[in-house]
Amino acid sequence: MKNVTKKLSGVTLGLMIAGGTVGIVQADVFNATATVSSTITLVENTALDLGELYVTADANGGAQSAGTQGTFRLNTDGTVGATNGTAESGAHGIFANGHVSKFVQIGTATVGIIRVTGASPFNTVTVSHGALTALTHSSANPALPTIEFTSMVTNPIDTGTLLLDASGDGDILVGGLFTAGESDSAYADGVYTGTYEINVAY
Repeated sequence: MKNVTKKLSGVTLGLMIAGGTVGIVQADVFNATATVSSTITLVENTALDLGELYVTADANGGAQSAGTQGTFRLNTDGTVGATNGTAESGAHGIFANGHVSKFVQIGTATVGIIRVTGASPFNTVTVSHGALTALTHSSANPALPTIEFTSMVTNPIDTGTLLLDASGDGDILVGGLFTAGESDSAYADGVYTGTYEINVAY
């Protein structure tokens, strides 16, 4: 009995020593990474084009002129509308008394399409309007009237959100309101070009 007791005591003591031993801690350092993509690409898929127009300016008669400027509107669904100005009171430059500033559509207008690419799939971006510049004749002749880019219309609307597809792409439709310039000169035949700015952000 004594031998058995000693043996058990020895086993118990050995377990107590093993239980009190501290193991070796193995540590390592691992990387955390992130790929930042701050750029959203905008591509002009279809140019904004008012098509072929007949346009007459509003005579620059100052206080002697009661006329107002004609306007032309291209909506984002492709529909157009024109509003004539009011008649001049008195002759000014090449314009006779009663002259009316107007737009007359001859050709087909085309809505601009700006594509958002490379953005986050199924996310949304906010669309906002930037600066506009008047449409000027390709000759850059300062004596010729311009076509004023009065305001832009887009789908989505200004400060609206655009839902992107699985590739992170989406289209912004662009139209606008355009106003005949004030001048005592006639518009020259040829191409008139202006600019508009579109901003997008998450």
